[in-house]
Amino acid sequence: MGFLVSFNRKMYLTSYIHSLETRINDITAEKLSLSNSVADLASQISDIGNTDSPAVKKLEARKKELENLEKQMDIKLQKYQTQLQAANTEMQSADQALQSNIKNSFSYNLGG
Repeated sequence: MGFLVSFNRKMYLTSYIHSLETRINDITAEKLSLSNSVADLASQISDIGNTDSPAVKKLEARKKELENLEKQMDIKLQKYQTQLQAANTEMQSADQALQSNIKNSFSYNLGG
């Protein structure tokens, strides 16, 4: 019974780790896109030059919104990375338990 529990735990953790890695990759891609958008807005603002212009004010407000969104993504990214680290640690434990169960299942006590 220990073997099946360890095997199922490892399968669950593998799926969970894959899910976390996918989320991290998605957020990283979104952050890259946001960074490009922020850079474009900064370029547009510098091209206009007149800081009192309503267009500049609007672009600066949009830039600030995107920067805040980027900060929220950083928080999510850190959360997922922490969860991934914990899951990888648990995976090591699951591997050890599985190996121990396999060893116990196939070892025979031939001594008398």
